[in-house]
Amino acid sequence: MTNGKWPVALMDAGDNIGGGSAGDSTYILAELLKQKAEGWVVVLSDPAAVQTAIRSGVGGDFDMPVGGKTDNLHGDSIRVKGRVKGIHDGRFVETAVRHGGGRYWDMGISVVIEVEGSTPDLPNILLLTPKRIIPFSLNQLISVGIYPERMKILVAKGTIAPRAAYEPVAARIIEVDSGGVTAVNPARFEYKHIRENLYGLK
Repeated sequence: MTNGKWPVALMDAGDNIGGGSAGDSTYILAELLKQKAEGWVVVLSDPAAVQTAIRSGVGGDFDMPVGGKTDNLHGDSIRVKGRVKGIHDGRFVETAVRHGGGRYWDMGISVVIEVEGSTPDLPNILLLTPKRIIPFSLNQLISVGIYPERMKILVAKGTIAPRAAYEPVAARIIEVDSGGVTAVNPARFEYKHIRENLYGLK
């Protein structure tokens, strides 16, 4: 928030979709809301929230807990208020050489929520998808009307795969020591069957 040059990309290490995580971690989202950050975008996999937004319709109100529904490793569900900005078929094309070489991708019917507190110049955007998609492509955002270079904070649920896409537009990339099944910090886990004095663990 104090970086001065934008956007800043936050790599959510604990919810690395490419590593098999849930894609619905709320740790960073909760902090953005708590600190009243402006101009951010977060993608969450939450099929139930998608269906609620679809029933509300474009322009309708959105008010429900999102994320943190898969297990107890990825944070609590966070109540989000806002309005449904758009409903999309979730398909996008990546023309550049990216992680895995995939070209045609489908997030499923997805919704864009303009979160309460947004302004025309600095919207806070929550993209809700029914499927988990590795954030290796900026077209994931562009295809639903989100322009990454206009945002201040981009949250990507990965660490390595997103870099090829995000480095060209990000003024800075920060790897976040977040909780989750793919967390890289050994101190975040409880170990029951390890050798004594194993390096890095106490």
